[in-house]
Amino acid sequence: MTLLEEKIWKILERPQTAALATISASGAPWVRYVTIRAESDFTLNFCTARSTRKARQVASHPDVHLTCGELRPPDGSVFLQVAGRAEIRSDKETKARCWQEEWRRYFQGPEDPEYIMVFIHPSRIELNGPGSSIPEVWEI
Repeated sequence: MTLLEEKIWKILERPQTAALATISASGAPWVRYVTIRAESDFTLNFCTARSTRKARQVASHPDVHLTCGELRPPDGSVFLQVAGRAEIRSDKETKARCWQEEWRRYFQGPEDPEYIMVFIHPSRIELNGPGSSIPEVWEI
């Protein structure tokens, strides 16, 4: 792992809230918060309901952007800007592997047909840290 990848992983190694931007049916951006988890290859994922606006938007326009990290203004913020392509998965194996018990407040269980997973495959990650207005860039 490169030094930049280590810095990125330090932010992504635990679940966190991220602002996810998608494209609406009218072509306008739409942003909402999601809780993301990262896999070892930097693929990000979150759960949602099949009937949500974000699921429809991802299905129509899979190019997405998200922002996450530690915001400590004015000088201590370290955050990521992630551009990538989203993929919806609803197969039994993926849903079972990703399932978190705390999601029972939203879904009946991993077999619930409304429960789906969204995976974001990053193409570019920008690490923005204190002391510089120029981000460090990781591209696939």
